[in-house]
Amino acid sequence: MSRDPRILRLREPLAFGAIFLAASAATPAYAYLDPGTGSMMLQLMLGGVAGAMVVGKLYLHRARDFFRSIGRRRRPD
Repeated sequence: MSRDPRILRLREPLAFGAIFLAASAATPAYAYLDPGTGSMMLQLMLGGVAGAMVVGKLYLHRARDFFRSIGRRRRPD
């Protein structure tokens, strides 16, 4: 049994559309967020950025050391 390729290409956009419609049909929650919640979210975002920068710096140093070690290798003459 072969499937029509046109239908297979439409599967993913239709699934995303159905999820979007289901999410947009939700009722409002009317939740209360106190001022401390905003500052906590800001701290989480800043901490994530700082952590990503530290991880990036570590990998940058590893890459730099790797390329320096390639340059130091003796080549047979």
